Amino acid sequence: MTTETKRISRRKFFRLAGMSAAPAAGAEAAAAPAAAAQPTEIVIAQYADLVSLDPQHTNDNASYGPEKLMFEGLIGFNEKMEMEAMLAERWEASDDATTFTFYLRKGIKFHDGAPFNAEAVKYNFDRVTNPDNKLIRYGLYRIIEKTEVIDEYTVKFTTSEPFGAMLATFAHPAGGIVSPLAAKLGEEALEFGKAPVGTGPYKFVEWVPGDHLTVEKFADYWNPEQAGKVDRFIIKPVPEAGTRISMLQAGDAQFINQVPYPQVELVKGSSDASIVENESVYTYWVAMNTQKEPFTDKRVRQALNYAIDKQAIIDSVLAGYGQVIDSPLAPRVWGYKSTRTYEYDPEKAKALLAEAGVSGFKTTLWASDATDAKQVSVAIQGQLADIGVEVEIMNMEAATLNAERFKPPEENQSMLNFAGWSPSTGDADWGLRPLLSKESIPPVSFNLAFWDNPEFDEQIKTALGTADEAVRLEAYAKAQEIVMEEAPWIFLWRTTVLGGISNKVGDMWIQPDGIGYYRKGYYK
Repeated sequence: MTTETKRISRRKFFRLAGMSAAPAAGAEAAAAPAAAAQPTEIVIAQYADLVSLDPQHTNDNASYGPEKLMFEGLIGFNEKMEMEAMLAERWEASDDATTFTFYLRKGIKFHDGAPFNAEAVKYNFDRVTNPDNKLIRYGLYRIIEKTEVIDEYTVKFTTSEPFGAMLATFAHPAGGIVSPLAAKLGEEALEFGKAPVGTGPYKFVEWVPGDHLTVEKFADYWNPEQAGKVDRFIIKPVPEAGTRISMLQAGDAQFINQVPYPQVELVKGSSDASIVENESVYTYWVAMNTQKEPFTDKRVRQALNYAIDKQAIIDSVLAGYGQVIDSPLAPRVWGYKSTRTYEYDPEKAKALLAEAGVSGFKTTLWASDATDAKQVSVAIQGQLADIGVEVEIMNMEAATLNAERFKPPEENQSMLNFAGWSPSTGDADWGLRPLLSKESIPPVSFNLAFWDNPEFDEQIKTALGTADEAVRLEAYAKAQEIVMEEAPWIFLWRTTVLGGISNKVGDMWIQPDGIGYYRKGYYK
């Protein structure tokens, strides 16, 4: 079959399993203007410094954005979080979702000259699945029981149990393939993150923590259509949003990540810069502790959903850059199904409380101490007061909040918990299972509602037990319907991610999961 030369949707990606797929977005990349003859560089000012440059030891978006300039996985995501073939040209998944075979591209070398082949892939996944290496992303890939080299350019993974979301997990940026020649095992594993080597269009030059990261164009990049369009990128940590915007307006930065909603007009008012928007996969909600009264009663939980005017908060706090959610998943997550919303209806909320025998009560709301979280908390407090619910707000700094959130049920004092989540695999599994399955109740994971619903858990198990796309979609649809009806959360909104870009450059974005996507950047 002839190769594809355009982006492929998530649905088509899975249909193409076992079929040929050429580099995504080749047509658009070829259409982008070539780099200017003189040396060119793009400066990016981002909200935080990098923590690591080892994809297998990274857990923050501020690091993953720059890493994507240097690393590629077997498969990956484009700027819209659509799956695309990368270092693998085709793949096969067994019907029972326990074996996954990848057929690799030939003729690729790492930046240090080491060959990319099946042995390199095996090295990477043996490295991340070895608990002795203490790599952060061990938990993401520990389900891989065995990685086998079939021949020089064929590798097969066997999982310890059926895992239908495995392909999406390979597309996660933690699946970036590092050079075996450069990386070290054991106690030295963490050192690789300071001088990384990958296969991407840009290679590492230097990282001065707190000041800058420099990468430069890799002259021998394997895919000419997707090769770097500028000579170098310089990424600078600039935590203060006003400073980032000033740098953009002055021409000291060509892209800024991120632009806070209240400051969007500052960028829009500039003749030299613009806003780039991307529909986010972040959803926000208030988890209700379903193991504590009165939230054991579904009618009370539904009442609180009807009591919140989500659109009013979106307009006031998010400057309109949000959408009321009709599912626990955002629309760009694979497996999303539009299910239902709880319209603003305080009278209906009062009626449900009366039906449940609850006439006003006191509770607490936990949230971070970030400015927007404080504003949302106050808005929710005021709206719940209108139906007779008195809310005490407890804003905490991140470390304290996480420590309290992850206490086991018998110790946990949480009642209402304002939180958000971005499923970084782009798959319904990672937008549902860590948040709502019984196995994810703290301290294990992020089921802040302490929700235990066997019917929901059965649908998640069904979806993970097969590689059949239709079966998985049906199970996830049922799971979303259960969640929206049982209402373990107050369902709020999904957001829009915003970056600022100089009008002199193009094709740089912030992905729906909040990770910077810079590798296609060019000067016009």
